[in-house]
Amino acid sequence: MNEYEGKAEDFLQKCGVRFGTKFLGHGPHFTETDNPRDIFRCTFSRGRARLVIPEFGQSMIKSDGSGGNPPHPYDVLACITKYDPGDFENFCGDFGYSTDSRKAEKTYKAVVAEWKRVAAFFTAEELEALREIQ
Repeated sequence: MNEYEGKAEDFLQKCGVRFGTKFLGHGPHFTETDNPRDIFRCTFSRGRARLVIPEFGQSMIKSDGSGGNPPHPYDVLACITKYDPGDFENFCGDFGYSTDSRKAEKTYKAVVAEWKRVAAFFTAEELEALREIQ
């Protein structure tokens, strides 16, 4: 386990959060490439509260085609949205998207939806600590 993975595990333990994965299959995950990878559903849980990441594409180097190498909690925590993306125009400016792009709008809506789920699951203090892990 590396330093970042240790910090992620400490963070989850302090927050009383459990992490689980379910292998969904092996195939393309991103629309920009057809490189296959293992795809997992990842769930953070605490009591009755759940934060579900419906599809997480494992790195290609860690993918074995059978789901035998699931993502570490750090892998997922490093990728989730940890800041309010703001309005569409600022989002596009921050990430280099055109405000006249349907793809950018679709991405923005997905990021906003994820942010709402993340902000509902973690407290403001937990989000601040989570941002420190990276």
